[in-house]
Amino acid sequence: MKGFSLLQLSARLDHAKEVQQRLLRLLYMNLNSSLIVIVFNASLFTYILWPVAAHSNLIIWYGVLVFITLLRFIDTYRYFRQNHPVYRHWYRRLAAGVTASALMWGMVPLLFFPADEPAYQMFIILIVVGMSSGALSTLSADLRLSFIYLFALLLPLEYRLLEQYSVIHFATAVLVMAFIAVVTHAARQFHLSLVESYRHLEQLRMAKKRLSSSEKRLRMMFEQAPTGIFYYDTDLIIVDVNYALCQILQVERPQLVGLDLQKLPDERLLHHAYPEGDFTKPGVYVGPYHSKIKALDLWLKVEFMPLLNDHAEMVGGMAMVTDNTKEHAAMEETAFLSLHDPLTMLPNRKLLTERMVQLQKEQKRQSALSALLFLDLDRFKHINDSAGHLVGDQLLITTARRLKGLLRESDTLSRLGGDEFVILLPMISNDENEATRRTFQIAEKIHYALKQPYEIEEHTYLTSCSIGITMIEDSLTEPDEILRRADTAMYKAKEDGRDRTRFYDMDMDHKAQAYLHTLSQLQFSLTKEAFELHFQPIVRAENNAIVAAECLLRWRDDTGKQVPPSVFIPVAEDAGLITQIGRWVIKNACRQIAQWSGEGCFTLQYLSINISPRQLAEDDFSNFVLNTISNHNIEASQLRLEITETALIRNFDKTKQLIEELNHAGVLFIIDDFGTGYSSLSYLKQLSFSTLKIDKSFIRDIIDDPKDATLIRAVIDIARQFGYDVIAEGVEKEEQLAKLMLDSDTILFQGYLCSKAVDAETFRHTLLTQPTCRRLKPSRTKT
Repeated sequence: MKGFSLLQLSARLDHAKEVQQRLLRLLYMNLNSSLIVIVFNASLFTYILWPVAAHSNLIIWYGVLVFITLLRFIDTYRYFRQNHPVYRHWYRRLAAGVTASALMWGMVPLLFFPADEPAYQMFIILIVVGMSSGALSTLSADLRLSFIYLFALLLPLEYRLLEQYSVIHFATAVLVMAFIAVVTHAARQFHLSLVESYRHLEQLRMAKKRLSSSEKRLRMMFEQAPTGIFYYDTDLIIVDVNYALCQILQVERPQLVGLDLQKLPDERLLHHAYPEGDFTKPGVYVGPYHSKIKALDLWLKVEFMPLLNDHAEMVGGMAMVTDNTKEHAAMEETAFLSLHDPLTMLPNRKLLTERMVQLQKEQKRQSALSALLFLDLDRFKHINDSAGHLVGDQLLITTARRLKGLLRESDTLSRLGGDEFVILLPMISNDENEATRRTFQIAEKIHYALKQPYEIEEHTYLTSCSIGITMIEDSLTEPDEILRRADTAMYKAKEDGRDRTRFYDMDMDHKAQAYLHTLSQLQFSLTKEAFELHFQPIVRAENNAIVAAECLLRWRDDTGKQVPPSVFIPVAEDAGLITQIGRWVIKNACRQIAQWSGEGCFTLQYLSINISPRQLAEDDFSNFVLNTISNHNIEASQLRLEITETALIRNFDKTKQLIEELNHAGVLFIIDDFGTGYSSLSYLKQLSFSTLKIDKSFIRDIIDDPKDATLIRAVIDIARQFGYDVIAEGVEKEEQLAKLMLDSDTILFQGYLCSKAVDAETFRHTLLTQPTCRRLKPSRTKT
């Protein structure tokens, strides 16, 4: 049977070892499913033959076959665990397993062929024939193993059929012989096709390897050429550049690939090389070239060479670029760029400062007022990030051009960096009011000019600007101080909503100092944990029962004065401290629940905590909450988290996932200030909450304003449909509560009518110890 074995056939192929290993792996891969089939068929066979076969023989046969199959399964597992399996060793183990299995199945007709039981005989024939046909698909990679398995199963069956001396058995034997012939031929053809496929795959692999090697050599020549080279397509779009060209232009490859040669900022390159516009011929350009990307003035020699196919049709082109920039030109460029912005060519901070110093000298002589405008483009970062730096740069250049068109020749327009521009307006007027009026008029013109659409690369972009203005007084001698004041006024314009003008005044400095003082005190308090939780009861209106409480953060500065949350919370949010403070609140709320529970006085359903949108954005927020609950050994249902509607829309998908995770663990959520944000029933439909809180701004005028009453009634109806509780905040009067109870006698409320927020000790002794709320008289003092 020369040539039948996998070892002999694959040895004649190129790269025989690789092909042998692939075919052997294929055989072992086929075993994964065939071994399961063998065990299944053996089990089925044993079950069917049990009534008519000798039980001892059947059990022994089944046990041996299962044992052999288990060994083969272990061999298969071990083979795939090998990084570099030795071919001959694993082939022999495979052959041994196949032979042993084949012999066991070949014994079936000899051991279990019940006389006078045609149904069982037919079952045995089907089992044996079916198992032998499986060799065609699972062992066809090796003809020797295929034929061993085939003949080991079918020859004993052939003998047993001929031994019966009946017409039907003889006819069946003839059919089995025909089946052997057909399967043998099919196995041979399938095997030859498989080996031929592997031969072609190996040839293809080698061809790819040779092609890859050739491409690598060409790529190395292209990349390491000392001259700048770039390729372009038929549309004159740059498709590739080499390292030398990147060095010449001082940019990265991605900044060049994709550029349109016909739309380069410096049009001289193509216009001089191809004055007639026929790009199918070679062209040469020698002369200055200005690179807008890096604001470089170069002297280049560019040789264009179109690439033509056999039909003289242009399929692309290649260009050789040589840098011939003279030394003195580089020196002049350095001197210029030392005083100007390289993108917009506007004066930079250094030149602006020099002109401000000179202006102050002239201003003292003429007793005239000057002004400094500090401009910052609104939402420029969004455009720059989404549309790309090239668009952003073009927008800045266009902005500089528009601003220049509004100014006098004596004015100075400067770009400090990014999207910040500064305008110096010298000698506006001797009258302070007139100088202020004229400066404001110029600012209004700037607003109008920059709000006009920007048409860049066939796209339209819209922006605006925030302007801060300071009048230059004789007492101001330091340019940095003048710039700081204008910058401070500009940030005030941004805080007030962008797209507006603000003049500097001393109050801005006071506010900035107060901000910095609060921030400093907060940072210090975080290290000392100088915060305190107060608790305001949440009451069921129908029976005045205190069912829960809201945790409210209180803080005293270094002087011991209590700072309102409306003052320090925005500072904490802006400075990014709110996440640390929020974690402190969660820890201490859980600690308080654990302490009161340990004392046996925690009769509330839950404590609620306000959660900042920044906390919701934390990746580990859910784990932190659950770990804190677990560490304090309290129930998850004893803590509820309050989030505002605005927080929902900042990152809806992530917030939704967070709510689902914590809900699953037992932590429920409350929508705070419902109706003041972006109210949408879709949130209630997609998210699971326990409670809606009606903002106190609606409760305040519920008695006198029918619209507020109608809105509250609608919120209560919505909550009822979704099965949510409703809490009314800021209830201070009996009349307000009575009005609420007309719409729902099960409504919850919190506010001064019951109690203001009190410290933990007061809450424990005056509220936790009483089952119901003793309503207070309305207080005029609000905290």
